[in-house]
Amino acid sequence: FGFNMPKVFGLWKEATENQKLISLEFKDGEKVIDIATLKENNTLNRKFANLKVVYQLPNDLAKIQLNYKIDASGQITVTNSLIDIKKDAPNMPRFGNNFILNNNYNQVNWYGRGPHENYQDRNSAAFVGLYNANVEDLYFPYIRPQENGYKTDVRWITFTDNAGKGVKIVGPKMLSFSAHHQYNSDFDAGKEKQQRHTTDIVKRDFVNINIDSEQMGVGGDTSWWAKPLNKYQIKAKTMSYAYSIIPIKN
Repeated sequence: FGFNMPKVFGLWKEATENQKLISLEFKDGEKVIDIATLKENNTLNRKFANLKVVYQLPNDLAKIQLNYKIDASGQITVTNSLIDIKKDAPNMPRFGNNFILNNNYNQVNWYGRGPHENYQDRNSAAFVGLYNANVEDLYFPYIRPQENGYKTDVRWITFTDNAGKGVKIVGPKMLSFSAHHQYNSDFDAGKEKQQRHTTDIVKRDFVNINIDSEQMGVGGDTSWWAKPLNKYQIKAKTMSYAYSIIPIKN
C-alpha cells in the first residue's frame, strides 16, 4: 500500500480474475479433434494429446495462451505464453499459474532456495538446497495478512501424501512457487488497506499452489513507499515459460 500497488497494478489483478475464452483446440497427436465428439472418438492416439487454450485479458491488455501436452504416462507439460500485449501496459506483479490440489498432498519437497521465504530482491540469505515441509509450515503469519511464504530459484517441487503418492513439478528453467491452505485472495485486503490480523486467515481444506516464472521483488529499500528496483520488476512484454506435472506413484 505504500506505493499504491492496488492502483498501479490494478489492471493485472482484473486480468487475472476476468479472462475471456477465445479459442479451445484439441489435437490427438497432430490431428485436430472436435471436442464435442471427443467421447465418441475411439481412434485416439494413445501416446500424447495437445490442448491449446487462448484467453483475452480485459481492457485489451494482452492474450494468454496455454498449451497442455498430455502423454500416456499422465505427465502434463504446460507452456504459458503472454502475447499481443497492449502498448504501454504497466509492469506485472507476477507471471505464473495458480491451481488447487487435494488436501492429502500436503507434504512438500523442493530443490531451490530456502528454507525460509525469499523473493528475488530478498533471497541472498536463502541458500540453494533440498528442503521439506508441510504446507501449513510454509505460511508466514505476518500480523497484517499479506503475500508470504514464497520460494525462488527452484529446480523442482513435489507434493505428496503420507503414502508417497503425488506429483512432481519441474521446468526446463528455474521456477518460483508458494503453497498454502488458503486462496491467494485470502491474503489480499483489496483496494483499501484493512486492519486485519492473523485471526482473519482461515485454514482451508485444500492445497493452493502458485507455480511461477517469476514474481516482482518486495521493494521498500529506503522506506515502504519505494517500489522494487527496476531490475526486480517484470516488464510487460511477450514472454513464455513452461513446466511439467509428473505423477508420483510411490
